[in-house]
Order: sequence, then structure tokens, then C-alpha cells
Amino acid sequence: MPPFRIARSVKLFWAGIAAAALIGAVVLQVLGPPDHDTAMLTGPVLHRSGSAIPPPNPALLVASKANPAWKIPHPAPDGMTPMRYYAAAAPVPVPQGLHPVAVMMGGIGEARQASRDAIRSLPPAVSLALTPYGPHLRSVVAAARAAGHETLMGIPMQTDREPAITEGDEALRGSELDPVNLKHLDWALSRSAGYVGVTDEIGMSVDETYLTQLLNRHWLGKQLRPTGLLLVTASQGSGVPSGVPGRVADVVIHPEMSVDEQRAALKRLAATAVASGSALGVISSPTADDIAVLAQWCQGLKADGLVLVPVSALVAARGAQ
Repeated sequence: MPPFRIARSVKLFWAGIAAAALIGAVVLQVLGPPDHDTAMLTGPVLHRSGSAIPPPNPALLVASKANPAWKIPHPAPDGMTPMRYYAAAAPVPVPQGLHPVAVMMGGIGEARQASRDAIRSLPPAVSLALTPYGPHLRSVVAAARAAGHETLMGIPMQTDREPAITEGDEALRGSELDPVNLKHLDWALSRSAGYVGVTDEIGMSVDETYLTQLLNRHWLGKQLRPTGLLLVTASQGSGVPSGVPGRVADVVIHPEMSVDEQRAALKRLAATAVASGSALGVISSPTADDIAVLAQWCQGLKADGLVLVPVSALVAARGAQ
């Protein structure tokens, strides 16, 4: 009796199955388990009608040159960008007679309960900025995504109080060599996945000075342009690099401000939106007072002639002008 043999086609079939399983395991190891079914790359884009943000898409990630084990954002082969793919829902067009205003809250992922309170209590149109040092990023990002909040990744940068107060060893600094700064940047970019952009707001009440220098802005712009990300900067005297979609905050609220001062700042933000056609506010961290004041303010926006939109919508609208 001849020995039992398996047909070559059957061998190839099962080899393909095993390879697919191995690739899937690697993707799960890098990105973590998906929160719901992965959306098709050509599906949700900016201003999607659904509420939840799609989970990280492997097609929108690439290996870092600084460390191939790190995965950082990058446009997909068909041109889809992270800024569009992971954007939160926004009214299109903006209702006539209303002025768009966006708010980004920073420091998300550091304190788990405060981060979750912000996710649950604030409208989905409020964008959330993650701190790369946060110990609770995975669970917080999953909750934010399910609730419809788009996220941005905070990039540590040189502050105006160094060396007494710094944003950590991974901060971008004008005195560092390019390869060192590139490693620090890619480290931060790889801390999570599925975000629309980056920001210099990581939840600290200090002004960053890195982006106030033209050479530094030029270097960062060169690194960010290939990623398909937007940039929000909250530091005084800073700017957005040429060729990078982004916005400078019109109003910044720090936790040291009293409740009355926070309300006054939000009133200034509303006035700026009406006078200029749109406005962006940044709140540096999710304290209980910050969350409560902002949630209450959001309820009265329509009466003030405003409509709340995510940061990505505000940046995209400005870019289309």
C-alpha cells in the first residue's frame, strides 16, 4: 500500500491559513484587540455619520526608522490619512448662522478616573489629547473611541522653565541632535494608534518653547508632513510648521484657574469664534472643575450662535479656504 500523501494544493491552502493566523497574531500584539469590527479603509472618513471612531488600521501604520519595532502613523497606499480616517463626526455643512468652535482637552490617559469622567461627561465633539507618559492609554483610548471622541497624541517638548521643569527625557529640544529628537518623536508617536494628530499639550501647566523657534518648526514639519497628521499647538508665541494642517489655540485654560476664570476664558473663546468665524480652545488637563465647567458651557452653545465641532473639522475647514 503506497504511503499516504497530501496534495500540494492542500498543503498550500493550510500554509496560507497558518501564515494569515501568524500575521493576525502579530497585528494584535502590536495594536491590541479591536474594540469592534475593523472598518474598511475606504469606509469612514472625515465627517462620518456614525458615532464610534474606527479601531487602528494596520494600513495606516509604518515601522519607525528610529526603531523598526515601533509603529507610527502614515497614509495608506490609496492616500487615506489618519487625520481623515480617525476624525470624529461633525455637522456638514455647519448650520447657517452658527460659528464653529472646537475644544481639545489634554492630559488624557494619566489619571484613569479623570480621563474616563471626561470621556463620559463631555460631548463626543470634544477632542482629547493623550499624554504619551500615561499608564492607562490602552483602556482610555478604547473608551474614547467607543464614545466617538477623536484623539491626538501629545508630544513632549522643551519648556520655558528648563532645567528646573521639563517634560521628560523624551522631550524634543532645540539643543539635541536630529537623530535624538527623531527617536523621541517616534517614541511618542508609537505610544498609541488611531489618532488624528499631535499636539504640544501633554497635560502640564508650562509653556513649551520648542515651536517658538523657526528652525525647530521647520524640522518638526519635515517629520510630520509624511504622517498625514494634523498639529495643534497651545504654547504662546508658537506656530504651525509650513505644509502641516493645524491650528494654534485661541484660548488656553490651565487647572490653576478658578471656576470663574475658566468661565471667563470660555466666554472669550465664544466671542473669538463669532468675531473671527471660528475658534479653538485648549484645556490642559481633565480636572473635575474643568470637566464640569466645560460640560455646562457646551449645553448653551447654540443660544450663543455657536456649534461644537472636533478639532479635525476645524483644521480641515481652514485648509479648504
